[in-house]
Amino acid sequence: MADVPGTSVTPYLRDLIASHSLGGVTLFAKNVETAAQVAALSRGLQAVAAEAGVPPLLIAIDQEGGSVERLPLGLPGAMALGATRSLAYAERAGTLTGRALQAAGVNVNFAPVLDVNTNPANPVIGVRSFGDDPALVAALGAAYVRGLQTEGVMATAKHFPGHGDTAVDSHLDLPIVPHARERLEAVEFRPFREVSGEVAALMTAHVAVAPMGMTPATLSPALLEGIVRREWGFEGIIFTDSLAMAAVAEHLGSARAGVLALLAGADVLLALGGEEVLAEVFGAVRQAVADGILSAARLERSFHRLERFRERMARAAAGQRAGGEAGEGEARQFGAEVAAAAVTLVRNENGLVPLKDSPVRVVTLAPAGETGPTLGRMLSGRRPDVDEIRLDPREGAFQGNSGIPTVVVTHSRGTPDPRQVDLVRAAHRLVGDRLIVVATGTPYDLAAFPEVSCYVATYGREPVMLEAAARLLAGEISPHGLLPVAIPTCHPAGWGVVW
Repeated sequence: MADVPGTSVTPYLRDLIASHSLGGVTLFAKNVETAAQVAALSRGLQAVAAEAGVPPLLIAIDQEGGSVERLPLGLPGAMALGATRSLAYAERAGTLTGRALQAAGVNVNFAPVLDVNTNPANPVIGVRSFGDDPALVAALGAAYVRGLQTEGVMATAKHFPGHGDTAVDSHLDLPIVPHARERLEAVEFRPFREVSGEVAALMTAHVAVAPMGMTPATLSPALLEGIVRREWGFEGIIFTDSLAMAAVAEHLGSARAGVLALLAGADVLLALGGEEVLAEVFGAVRQAVADGILSAARLERSFHRLERFRERMARAAAGQRAGGEAGEGEARQFGAEVAAAAVTLVRNENGLVPLKDSPVRVVTLAPAGETGPTLGRMLSGRRPDVDEIRLDPREGAFQGNSGIPTVVVTHSRGTPDPRQVDLVRAAHRLVGDRLIVVATGTPYDLAAFPEVSCYVATYGREPVMLEAAARLLAGEISPHGLLPVAIPTCHPAGWGVVW
């Protein structure tokens, strides 16, 4: 599968499909202007494939919801769904996502994320995970798969064997999961194993699993052929993660990694990163066949799996209304409902939530120049006495009135920025128990300043999540969300103040 350079079919893409029998494309934010434009791009690509006499293309996208959402549907991410603990919500999220993608001509979604986020320092998964309980992750993931595939879009469980207990981003280097096989079976493997009978595809992670050696899972026959194929009996498609990621590209090179991934049992290579990477991977695979390293029999097994995969897509799509509505309005309404159910009042020791009738200061910690909706703006629409400032943690120092309730809005992925932590502590020294911290990234920040007595977790800073937090602070909704992960030294998973 290739990277698409723009928002329309180009001569380069036409040649790639016609001359090289390209298997498919992966769409990113750079390829998306509107849903109608994506639908036109998809139709154009499939028309070129039909003219060239090659099989229908796999057109894939990362539409997880929350922070990873290419089409702007406004659906919360996985950890927000985890905070609701609702299988019905998870399935509905899959259904509405599938409906929108199917209308846009996208037939494969690289979701759901089934990584079990047990490491608070994880810089790349975080709120993209349903939580730190493998049973909850498996159940919500299975529900999402059902909803998505019912709408004719094939789901992809990622990132096998599990990227949740890592502190390294595989885009940058090779993470290592250090656990013994017994722990892997109970935690990391469990969600993938439990959905393997229903999900259409898996995507590998470029992580090394200690009991299996230091080979990235994408290139490991023991994991792909041994566990996924033979032990679990999985007959769906195995996609690699992008071969341009540093975890494989810098250690082995994208071209060699592509050949090794096919030998390990992968079916589809994501040769992303531009024309040069794609050419290198194509050339390496052809040379490996010519040299007898890759056998025709091995490639035929993947070819037949892809034939069955395309047949499954065609059957599912045939059951949907052609050119049906994407349902974006319905998706946004549903997203607001999920966000309201997810936002979690972790602490309210001094009864600051809901806010009383007095002036409120909102301090959003964000880099200078960052734009977009803010909690302060949404709260000021509900009461006239809100004073909002943006403060760059790299440059600013906290100042304020010690007598005014103060809301500090943080955002972290993995370990929180020490400068952000220092600003929260400074705010606490000044306003004490009049401080409310709203964590709009991962909910783990509280462990860095456990003295804070009022703490709200939103699991995302998308507008729908900020709106839910504003409604909670203003007293328009009651808190119902429960932590889907434990906050070390503070609160266990399942904790939350509700009424």
